[in-house]
Order: sequence, then C-alpha cells, then structure tokens
Amino acid sequence: MKTDKQPVILVVDDIPDNLSLLSDILGDTYKVKVASNGAKALRIARSDTPPDLVLLDVSPPVMC
Repeated sequence: MKTDKQPVILVVDDIPDNLSLLSDILGDTYKVKVASNGAKALRIARSDTPPDLVLLDVSPPVMC
C-alpha cells in the first residue's frame, strides 16, 4: 500500500558536520531526524513514530 508520507531516516553521528551534510543531502527526499549520541538515537528509535531507516555511526557516544 502506497502512502504520501515521506520515509523517515534517523542519522546518528557525533560529528556535527556529518549530521549537517547528510541532512542536506537526504532532506529533499526524506524526513531526516538526527541524533548526536546513542542515547538520543535510542529514544527516537523507541518512540511512537520510529524511523524507517537508521544510518548509524560505528561507535556513537553516550550509550546506555
């Protein structure tokens, strides 16, 4: 079933320039959520509206 809702991508990285770059590249096609650490990423992923895809830094800081 096709919907008009934009897919959501969660980008997780502790380098602000990487978050900005990926948001700029993906933002025209996808709704982009960003997290600068693992704890925030988990909160977003476990929310009532989880992302469709997660682009994850190899070792994000602040893991619970």
